[in-house]
Amino acid sequence: MHSDVKIPSAMGSSDEPRRPRTVIRPTRPFLGSIPDDLRSLARYTGLFRAMTATRMKIRYRQSVLGWLWAVLQPLALMLLYVAIFSHFAGYNTAPLPYPLYVLAGLLPWSFCSTAMSTAAGGMLSHQPLMAKVYFPREIVPLSYVAAALFDLVIALLVMLVMVLAYGLPVSLWALSAIPVVAILTLHVAALCLLISAMQVRIRDINVALPLLLQILMFTAPVVYPATAVPEWLRSAYWANPLAILVNDFRHAVLEGRLPGASGLVYCGVTGGVFFLLAYWSFKRLEAKIVDEM
Repeated sequence: MHSDVKIPSAMGSSDEPRRPRTVIRPTRPFLGSIPDDLRSLARYTGLFRAMTATRMKIRYRQSVLGWLWAVLQPLALMLLYVAIFSHFAGYNTAPLPYPLYVLAGLLPWSFCSTAMSTAAGGMLSHQPLMAKVYFPREIVPLSYVAAALFDLVIALLVMLVMVLAYGLPVSLWALSAIPVVAILTLHVAALCLLISAMQVRIRDINVALPLLLQILMFTAPVVYPATAVPEWLRSAYWANPLAILVNDFRHAVLEGRLPGASGLVYCGVTGGVFFLLAYWSFKRLEAKIVDEM
């Protein structure tokens, strides 16, 4: 949607060389700009990798436990929710042990929460860099998504060890969680693009986000089984792609059950449409991001 047009700057004197400057302006409809935008992103793959690596280094810099925090955070939440819900709510998750049931829901949710909470302020912290050099601005929030995805992979390996410790079999069908995570990443990337663009103009986003994340967590079967949802609410409940993806992830990893084709297609289509709309919104604001920060 944007093009780089180089025009000569104003001349201080006739002896000064002409120096080009880059002007970013909309030139084509959004759908027509997608191929060029993707090619532009491909040219900046190295920058995307460097930013992602920087996210992962800075997050645990000078911490005693380092990368263990990627595992300890969901484990601590698992212990907390197990202590609360197993005694007071009495949820029945048989044949799955309730601690494993909760952990398998917390891992994809922690990925969503970490990506959105860190991407929210990412654009503001990169203002000095963006004021000096042009690169596709969407690289900033998307690098936070990639860093959070790396944490998910580490935590997933630890969860598989716990599965073996509980005496449950690990099936090759657990790999069916990969397309579930891929579609979840599409939804999370769209949310991060929207949050990042809104945060530039509305600084309240960063303040309100923790509360919104707490509410959003209970719209999916993260710490409770879906059977606990009232019958009259289930149609609206299963219209939420997050609920479907968390449920499919848990069944794939813990039971080796293939995700339902209809639910996966529904989540993939909604994720693709949502991402395009979020990307379109982000690119519309791209030229004004530095000026409005």
